[in-house]
Amino acid sequence: MRRMLVVSHVLPYPALAGQRQRVGLTLQGLREAFHVTFLTTVAPDEVRPTREALAAWCDEAIVASYGEGAEGLSCWGRRLATALYCLRTGLRASNYFLERVAFPAGRWEELLGEREFDCVLLEYWHAAASMQYFRDRGIPVVLDTHNVLWQAYRADLDRRRWIPEWWKRRAVALYREAEEEAWRQFDGLIAINREEHMEMRRVAPRVRHFYTPMGVDVVNRWRYRWRPEGLRICCYGGFGSAHNTASALQCARQIMPMVWRRLPHAELWLVGSQPPAALRALETDARIRVTGFVEEVQPLLGSMRLVLCPWKGTYGFRSRLVEVMAVGVPVVANPDAADGMEMAHEQGILLGDDDTALALHALRLLTDRPFAEQQSERARALVAARYGFEATYGALSRELSEWAPAHPSRDTDRACNFS
Repeated sequence: MRRMLVVSHVLPYPALAGQRQRVGLTLQGLREAFHVTFLTTVAPDEVRPTREALAAWCDEAIVASYGEGAEGLSCWGRRLATALYCLRTGLRASNYFLERVAFPAGRWEELLGEREFDCVLLEYWHAAASMQYFRDRGIPVVLDTHNVLWQAYRADLDRRRWIPEWWKRRAVALYREAEEEAWRQFDGLIAINREEHMEMRRVAPRVRHFYTPMGVDVVNRWRYRWRPEGLRICCYGGFGSAHNTASALQCARQIMPMVWRRLPHAELWLVGSQPPAALRALETDARIRVTGFVEEVQPLLGSMRLVLCPWKGTYGFRSRLVEVMAVGVPVVANPDAADGMEMAHEQGILLGDDDTALALHALRLLTDRPFAEQQSERARALVAARYGFEATYGALSRELSEWAPAHPSRDTDRACNFS
């Protein structure tokens, strides 16, 4: 069997955030066609428990310590080096950490020993420079971008009003230049939505391109279970994200008052982990519920009449939309939320450009039960056809196995030892 090395600082567990779910499902898909080695670096005291936990996710786990000595710096020295790096390059602390500390170019022989691989998959582009080690050995390297990160960076900076505009423009321009140059260094790129897929093909036309949206297990975990209770409306996401918190506040303060004028007993449920104090404070209104993290969220989502998603920003992939639509819950969203996801208005999702349009769509689903049932069925059908496991991660595994030839120098019978 061919051998795949997956290099990632993102672990596949716990599967709470979308990026962790993507890594876990990617590993599941790859193991159908490859012997999968997962390589990561963690703090010294996390090496053993991480290796033990990864045993269920891959065929071999290489877990090393990045420790204090990756750059020969103390903790405070690394902080200073990180700050200077960010000021000089316009990049982020995560770029410095992954490139210089977690996966520095000079560590590969130490980490891999005599192992050989037919293909390497890197999660996120930050450690692109260190991938030259594999290209020099004729091993193709493919990047799972997760999304176009310079756009996420721009949105993050836009929320920081205290940063001068001239610095924001400089930082975003430098970050975009670095990210797009990194794309050109890979043999293959995996895009997460259609718009980003086309953009990557324009920027890096000589690279092999793959399109793998966020998929879900529609057979077991995310099966149809829409059984709405009362007039429940849900805003669903991880509220440790400032962007998701802003969307929840928009639902409570701008959209729901228009709904309540007609349906005063409608409820707003904010479902997701790490709700900040600003969201908890909303519970002074008896019609608003803030749940915090819910272990098995599917039954609760299935009790909602609809999900609101007033997301702004056309980048990435709203995996939460796919999850709720798989359960059969109709969605009301800003067009930005579904950008590049090949979703159409009234095909399980109702799209509105402003708060008034979103409120009117919500009212229609709350008051017209046959229409809501139709949208529920369409939501489920769309996800089952386009975003099921086989159509996403299973397809990626098959495409990579056809694209990456067996490495001619690899002795397939060589034993692999754990680090």
